[in-house]
Amino acid sequence: MKKFLLILFVVTGVLQSFSFETGSTGGDGNEYQVKAMFVFNFTKYVEWPDGRSANVFTVGVIGESEIIEHLERIASQKKIGEKRIAIKLLSPDSDEYCDIVIISKTHLNKLDQVEKRYAGKGVLIISDESPRSAAINLVTRDNKIRFEINQSLAKAGGVKISSQLLSLAVEVH
Repeated sequence: MKKFLLILFVVTGVLQSFSFETGSTGGDGNEYQVKAMFVFNFTKYVEWPDGRSANVFTVGVIGESEIIEHLERIASQKKIGEKRIAIKLLSPDSDEYCDIVIISKTHLNKLDQVEKRYAGKGVLIISDESPRSAAINLVTRDNKIRFEINQSLAKAGGVKISSQLLSLAVEVH
């Protein structure tokens, strides 16, 4: 019985961390705060190749987005493993290495170009409300922030997504 309760507690905690409602009173700031928390939760369930920067985990954002402010706030308070977190604003043509690259809504037309540039380099590409998914696509469904996963695009980027995260996605390709 104790084992069952422990498992129930862990599963409930994981599900809660990946299911946030976007209320009509919260505005876009709340939406992007939730999306930023998703991004950092994803890092717990993604495996990057060995040999990348030893002390910095870099999240790059292509295009202006309110998510940057929320990512910076989280980055100032947390680490990923033993690595400090750096947030960078990238141009669509940048080839600077980042562990995660987020394509904002304003630059979704650059998604194919970015995926080709980072193919096989161990980069997780996340899109924001894209009609064509990246490795992970943040979406709003039934007033809740959710995510879709495209496993083949994750593999093409050189990262591996855990089965735990796959089971929480609203759609897996």
